[in-house]
Amino acid sequence: MLKVEQFRCNEFAENCFVAYDEETNDAFIVDPGMKFEQEWKAVKSFVDERQLKISHILLTHYHIDHILGTGLCSEAFGIGVTGSLEDSLAMLIPRMQAVMFGMEYDNKIGRVEHDVKEGDVLVCGGHRIEVIDCPGHSFHGLCYYLPDDKIVFTGDVLFYGSIGRSDFGAKLGCDGERLVEGIKTKLMTLPDDVTVFPGHGPKTSIGLEKQHNPFVR
Repeated sequence: MLKVEQFRCNEFAENCFVAYDEETNDAFIVDPGMKFEQEWKAVKSFVDERQLKISHILLTHYHIDHILGTGLCSEAFGIGVTGSLEDSLAMLIPRMQAVMFGMEYDNKIGRVEHDVKEGDVLVCGGHRIEVIDCPGHSFHGLCYYLPDDKIVFTGDVLFYGSIGRSDFGAKLGCDGERLVEGIKTKLMTLPDDVTVFPGHGPKTSIGLEKQHNPFVR
């Protein structure tokens, strides 16, 4: 059975997740946004204490608050970052994004080394991870769906009672109509009992969002 541990990171209260199998210790990390030393120590200690075997560092998108810990993770776990290469190349460079949002940082940020797209399938231990792309908050908004475990990591695409912002402008890949269309056709068609782990805020479920989310009803 897959368990998910949430870590709150940086000034934007970004959610970094460590998903792991308690029996096999196979694990992956989603959106390592660790900026401050204590945030990195919390994630690293959690992984080390459980002797987790990190197979993937997954990015939902290449906005600054979700990528601050990519270099630390790549170096510590000896693996490259997985995400949308096109998103990372099309995006404003991290330092420009930081200036845009009034953020200072000195983190070593890793580029996407393993490109994934809509329909691709990854495997962590015995867990199947399907890639769903819902652009509109960014050029590509990758969601990672584990059908057997009934969970989906949605980044800044879908939140509890809300959806990702689309008012940052074209330079950050925003398109509100595309975002809503993707959520309705790709996420709202998932089973109601799928747990949603978003990039900010508390977890939710597909069924709950179908009933109460005003942006996608």
